[in-house]
Amino acid sequence: MKVHAVDLELMGTPGVVGAYFIPSETGHVLVDCGPGATLEKLYAGIKKLGFEPSDVKHLLLTHIHLDHAGAAGRLARELGLQVYVHKNGAGHLLRPERLIESATRIYGSMMDVLWGQFEAVPENQLTVLEGGETLNISGLEFRAFYTPGHAIHHLAYFIDDAIFSGDVGGVRLQGSSHVVAPTPAPDIDLEAWRESINTLRELNAKRILVSHYGEFGDLEAHWKNLEKNINDLEQLSLEVMRGGGGREEIAKRIEILSGQEISTASDSTMNTRYQLATPYLMAADGLIRYWTRKRPEALL
Repeated sequence: MKVHAVDLELMGTPGVVGAYFIPSETGHVLVDCGPGATLEKLYAGIKKLGFEPSDVKHLLLTHIHLDHAGAAGRLARELGLQVYVHKNGAGHLLRPERLIESATRIYGSMMDVLWGQFEAVPENQLTVLEGGETLNISGLEFRAFYTPGHAIHHLAYFIDDAIFSGDVGGVRLQGSSHVVAPTPAPDIDLEAWRESINTLRELNAKRILVSHYGEFGDLEAHWKNLEKNINDLEQLSLEVMRGGGGREEIAKRIEILSGQEISTASDSTMNTRYQLATPYLMAADGLIRYWTRKRPEALL
């Protein structure tokens, strides 16, 4: 199976977030689509590969966060494609008002710049999944796995020897072995995340395609580095909160940790791009919510 990564160049920055394009004579398939703000980059990327966006018939969403699913409604309208999403996220695609309101509170005046237009997906173009399904589409067989931890509406897809891991597979940029667990509010669950890693590890895949960003073949090293980062984030955030610190201190500790792990010798933009993929203050917010909502007894 041939998979093409399409760089969406979020905020004009290459190598941070992408979509995956799988050509098929009976209708091309996308895994994730990025935000509305980068839709033209998606279309241009597909055309650069020698294909027409109008021939894309299916969009598999790993989760509904705006950097991965924000353009889904426009794609449904403009291309008439079918959108696949976990049941916990389906309502937000059908009726996106609450999602938009929540995101606007977070991003403020940057909302349109970052994410662009967000439209509802028509109900007849939405296929709702629970995880555990086998999808036979465009002559291809995808297995959907429910993989919470990063989000309660997260799915990963397995086909042939490849895992499309969304964000539960971590953030890892080309040229680096550093794998970061992105931890934005509100759904972070570190224990569920570890279970999801085990679910995907047992597939014995040969390659992983992460949404931030690219394909990697060293899966066991990748999983171990992701698990280490989860452990590090868990420990540092708990230490800060037990000491009375808050989001700024946690974010600074995450930045220091990442700086120690990321090799910047060959790419001076690596730190900046990691932080664009998983902003440290937002990561801190998710960890704080995790401890206060899911494990408050640990703070005593």
